[in-house]
Amino acid sequence: MPKHKKIHRDKNKNGVDDRLDLIAHISAVVLPFTTIDQLYIVFVKKQTDGVSSTTWLLYGLLTIPLLIYSIKRKEVPMIILNGLWVIIDFAVWIGVVMYS
Repeated sequence: MPKHKKIHRDKNKNGVDDRLDLIAHISAVVLPFTTIDQLYIVFVKKQTDGVSSTTWLLYGLLTIPLLIYSIKRKEVPMIILNGLWVIIDFAVWIGVVMYS
């Protein structure tokens, strides 16, 4: 008796298992928040020693083209991910500039 492959849903008809789409969406939201500790240190503790304003400015600026590309491609997880990174990167940069 032949074994049948279990077919997973692909409601977007993009060739990607819906479970992978779900994981990508969750990761896109959660990943930028891994930087919350940096925001806490800069804004709550007002400690900026060892935090480079140039690095965070470049992170923010270089993420903008990725966000635009994501929007043009209509890739929702990437729009979320890059949009949140732009906000967080510039927030850290602003905090470093304010408290240095």
